[in-house]
Amino acid sequence: MPRFERDGVALAYDDTGGHGRTPLVFLHGLSSARSTWARFVPGFATDHRVLTLDHRGHGESAHAPGTYTLDHYGPDAVDFCERVVGEPAVLIGHSLGGVVAHAVAWSRPDLVRGVLLEGPPLCVGERDPADNSFRTIFALMRQVIIDLQNRSAALEEYEAMMASAPTRTGNGTIADLLGEEGTRAQARAMACLDPQVFTAAIDGTGLASAAPETPLSCPIRLLRADPALGPAFTAEHEARFRATNPHALVTEITGASHLIHDEQPERVLSVVRSLLDELGG
Repeated sequence: MPRFERDGVALAYDDTGGHGRTPLVFLHGLSSARSTWARFVPGFATDHRVLTLDHRGHGESAHAPGTYTLDHYGPDAVDFCERVVGEPAVLIGHSLGGVVAHAVAWSRPDLVRGVLLEGPPLCVGERDPADNSFRTIFALMRQVIIDLQNRSAALEEYEAMMASAPTRTGNGTIADLLGEEGTRAQARAMACLDPQVFTAAIDGTGLASAAPETPLSCPIRLLRADPALGPAFTAEHEARFRATNPHALVTEITGASHLIHDEQPERVLSVVRSLLDELGG
């Protein structure tokens, strides 16, 4: 497993596939890890270089309490694209990863050929905490993970927790959604996670520096969840975003919750492919 260091923090990543075509960089959401993209790698690695990164405090990257904000996640990703990827790439980001991808695209457009933003909470820093159900969920997850880590719980306990947690769509549990391999990967991610990554998300400072109305010069695909299933990026956010990014192609994924790439992976794959086709591969 390769690592690179920025600001004294060692960040883990995978680098798979060949060279010669546009590289793809996948960025995960809060509390997840680069393993969330495992099912997507084989479909692209035969033709593209595919890179997946663990954000600081996540997966196999080092913990860095007090730095779990976009002001650190963004520069981490910029440095990764500059030093490790080494050429302009397509960035695919879910949730937090989508906001990070957006930040890289506006701050360093020379590093980005296009972006796919999946449910990016670009406006979360402006929302009333009382209206943000995600913050309630994050507070609960932080305490649960602290308790599990404090007693060195086995991976099976993390898996059991996901086996009892219903999905937002009402179709089974989180474990059912992820499957055996995905559940085990997410269990490992939670066991390694610094629970303090949730703190800045709960108090609203984590994404406070997001710039949702900043125009991007690259092609944009944006996926938003079904309005009935608690999306992090809403129709109102879309209107604001498209006011300065009229070229963005925004798709509402009917029947999908915030976990779009887990629930409807083929839809996400097809959108990535259409973006690559637009860019000529």
